[in-house]
Amino acid sequence: MTSLLVIGLESLLNSLEQTLPHLRSPPDLPDHAVALLHGTQTVPRCGYIAEDSTCSLVSLYLHIRHRALAAVMAPSAISAGAEKLQKHLDGSLEGKKMADMANDMKDVHDPKNRITTDFGVTQHNTDDWLKVANNDKTGPMLLEDHAAREKINSFDHERIPERVVHARGAAAFGNFKLHKSLEKYTTAGVLTDTSRNTPLILRFSTVLGSRGSADTVRDVRGFAVKFYTDEGNWDIVGNNIPVFFIQDAMKCPDVIHASKPEPHNEVPQAQSAHNNFWDFQALHTEATHMFMWQQSDRAIPRSYRMMQGFGVNAFKLTNAEGKAFLCKFIFTPRLGVHSFVWDEALKLAGQDPDFHRKDLYEAIDNGLYPKWDFGVQTIPEEEADSFEFDPLDATKIWPEDRFPVEYCGELELNRNVDEYFTQTEQVAFCTGHLVPGIHHSDDPLLQGRNFSYLDTQLSRLG
Repeated sequence: MTSLLVIGLESLLNSLEQTLPHLRSPPDLPDHAVALLHGTQTVPRCGYIAEDSTCSLVSLYLHIRHRALAAVMAPSAISAGAEKLQKHLDGSLEGKKMADMANDMKDVHDPKNRITTDFGVTQHNTDDWLKVANNDKTGPMLLEDHAAREKINSFDHERIPERVVHARGAAAFGNFKLHKSLEKYTTAGVLTDTSRNTPLILRFSTVLGSRGSADTVRDVRGFAVKFYTDEGNWDIVGNNIPVFFIQDAMKCPDVIHASKPEPHNEVPQAQSAHNNFWDFQALHTEATHMFMWQQSDRAIPRSYRMMQGFGVNAFKLTNAEGKAFLCKFIFTPRLGVHSFVWDEALKLAGQDPDFHRKDLYEAIDNGLYPKWDFGVQTIPEEEADSFEFDPLDATKIWPEDRFPVEYCGELELNRNVDEYFTQTEQVAFCTGHLVPGIHHSDDPLLQGRNFSYLDTQLSRLG
């Protein structure tokens, strides 16, 4: 029994040594600690902790430890153990692990480290709701305790509905640097001022799976960028494939319902290999182009850092003379475009379902900042009707031999998110978020997305 007590106390010692590195010598055992030790005083069920409780706890522990060790160990062993304990308390045995832990530790008695409300007001008590009370009785809680209501309200709202599509995502912060001005096409400062360094956030995602699905499933990948420009936020809400299944936004609910899990049993998860999808594909020949991309290696990318990004829809740029150009946005990774083979993707989905998000996080954490070259394809608006295809049809690409990509800038991701929920989960992208000089075209899919994205965010975020 005594041996078990020693083992338990040794575990407690390790915890105390890590959380109380400021102690240098065992304090004297206070009277109330002696009373606790001998059972003549009981610990109250509730109440405030005395300021000397830390020292009391350590004193009590050291006293018990000394008595337990004395019962089972020789004096020499006790002396050696005491010497080791003193070295720990002196800090001479602190290793790399302790140094790393120190970076995440705060002195709770330092006023600078006090918890604050959402508005920065220091809180001295975060455990007790303000109550009506006198010396004899505690009454009801007061509604005027703003800090308590704020704490409960934050807890009640810390979960939001997951996205209908693109639910599983990973994001990082970075910068956009323009190397070549596009003033011949647009007046947008972010695309004309080469002296700017525009901050941004980029969110990658799968499309069909829930938040708990695997990263390496066969699926389209989202590539959504929010530029924090001087004129306001500009969003490019794109994918890693340049086309889409449908021409008109009216069919968007249909293609998503057809691709999501079967409604009667919620399978298969994060993949579209079932009858609903094949029925949709067979009945909508406009989806054939996108289907071929989806069945290619582009749908099982090796890394988020090795994916292209496309705005998919055609937008419109206007220059200082008022001339308009249809435009498509393209991001090409410096690392090249690489994919898994099917067996690799299947195995990783089971062995490491977080493969892509971990790959992105660890690369940035190690200073291997991923980069993309940013470019545009343009068509003068007055020439839009002169081709054998419709440039506003999102199921078609613009052939690069006829409309070459004009690379003009660089996107770099160099900082991981600090908190997944507030930054990756709550970030909201919308095709309607544009800046002066960049406009919507008459692309029917884009027009529907403008409504749907805003409506979704009002429902999901409020």
